[in-house]
Amino acid sequence: MTDDLFNTPADEVSRLAKELTETKEAVRELSGKLARIETRLSRVFPQAFAKAAHEHKKDKQSKASEPTTLTANSAMVLYEQLVADARNNRFDEVRQRLSSLSVPDLSFLRQELGASLGKRKPSPTALIEVIIGRIRESVLLSKHTNRQELLDESSSTSTEERKKT
Repeated sequence: MTDDLFNTPADEVSRLAKELTETKEAVRELSGKLARIETRLSRVFPQAFAKAAHEHKKDKQSKASEPTTLTANSAMVLYEQLVADARNNRFDEVRQRLSSLSVPDLSFLRQELGASLGKRKPSPTALIEVIIGRIRESVLLSKHTNRQELLDESSSTSTEERKKT
């Protein structure tokens, strides 16, 4: 605030808001001018700007081609652990464990769970939210039944059927 004795705090706030608006407009104008200069330069000297764009695409491709460290079995074991944590209302730990996984591992886990991303890009946030959705579904579906009992029953039934054949 200025030391002007005749300005009220409301007057000072409105003056600062107007100054802020003018500054934002000046920055927008400068940004537009810089973009136009860059566009003209890239048209005149395409070789100078093509290299930077090519390197950026290469970095993205190297990140995307990271191999997964999960197998189908380890993904299901991890999922079972996450469901157990969620059942005990430890969603923060679930989110933390999922955040520690790499994007390829998250994508593989999502695939193993049969979860669809829809039109969303496979960003870590989108993948984590889809997986957490499946975990919540599992918790809700197993509230009234013990999932392990169902798994034990199905495995014992399948082994009995194999013995008969």
